[in-house]
Amino acid sequence: MNPLLSIVATSRNDEHGGHLLARMQLFVDGLAEQAGRFRLPVELVLVEWNPPTDRPPLAEALRWAPNEYFLPRVITVPPDVHRTFPHADGLPLFQMIGKNVGIRRSSAPFVLATNIDILFSDELFAFFGTGLRPNAMYRVDRYDVLAELGGARLPSPAECRALPVIREHRIDGLRYPNGRPPVVHAQKGRVGVKPAVAELTRVAAAARDRIVLPRLHTSGCGDFTLTSREIWFAMHGYPEWPAYSWHMDGVALFQAYAGGVEMVNLQSPMAAYHLEHGEGSGWTPESSKLFERLDAAGVPYLSTRAYRSLARRMVHGGRGFHPINGDDWGLAALQLADSSPSGAFGATSL
Repeated sequence: MNPLLSIVATSRNDEHGGHLLARMQLFVDGLAEQAGRFRLPVELVLVEWNPPTDRPPLAEALRWAPNEYFLPRVITVPPDVHRTFPHADGLPLFQMIGKNVGIRRSSAPFVLATNIDILFSDELFAFFGTGLRPNAMYRVDRYDVLAELGGARLPSPAECRALPVIREHRIDGLRYPNGRPPVVHAQKGRVGVKPAVAELTRVAAAARDRIVLPRLHTSGCGDFTLTSREIWFAMHGYPEWPAYSWHMDGVALFQAYAGGVEMVNLQSPMAAYHLEHGEGSGWTPESSKLFERLDAAGVPYLSTRAYRSLARRMVHGGRGFHPINGDDWGLAALQLADSSPSGAFGATSL
């Protein structure tokens, strides 16, 4: 059965952010269960970037349950390819280049770029099968939830989607359901909370820039950007700068807008649920540890000022997608291992 939707993500078996395999397992289980229940043919293209040599590959480390509606693939970008990029020592995974590898090799007419710690509401998954428009780019709000992943039993995707929401990433700004940031202690993989003066400055600058920039739903967009394969190819995917992925996900939205793509913000209860990670492994508004870690490692990232300057040039630079990458985007010239994991694989420790 040919897939109607390709879902692309990238990862490696390095326990980044704490309980990484558990979060990936929930991601895979959620897709398999929903694809079968909604009878929607879905291809998962999981790009394993720079796999550690001392750990099993993801095809073996995860449990897989392929069915006629869930078609998983694992594409491997080996360490020798990773080492050809600047800053390879400080950054073991180039997220957006990895996603481009998957987008480039996807087979469905629509491609959703997401991450391996994301679950989709049933209402959102049902929407996937209702007739996506080829010249539209779809976004949703992201709800952060804190699951207990270190116990003897892994919760189900449905149980995780029913957890209390600790943060909402919406087009009208970051929201906390109880009106204030949660106080979560840094233990058992949980996230500590600190004041974020830098984030307040960023929000103020973003408000000023709305004078000249369209109001796109860029909050949490790296976790959910869905458009046609044709649009992804017209944009040449995400920027392939050898840097941390900060703001690169938003660049793709402004490229699509400049190219005349209809920007569609889906409404609740259609939402993406994010399984919270450890402090400093990714961005959270309550902590500056991510950038402290990047600065200490000498890993570059796109500043908010540079990002908005680039977005303005795209939006006001004439109609078109303004591709940043060349025609060889997504490591097009390389022959990469591409396998279909079977249900025979699976870790027993999750």
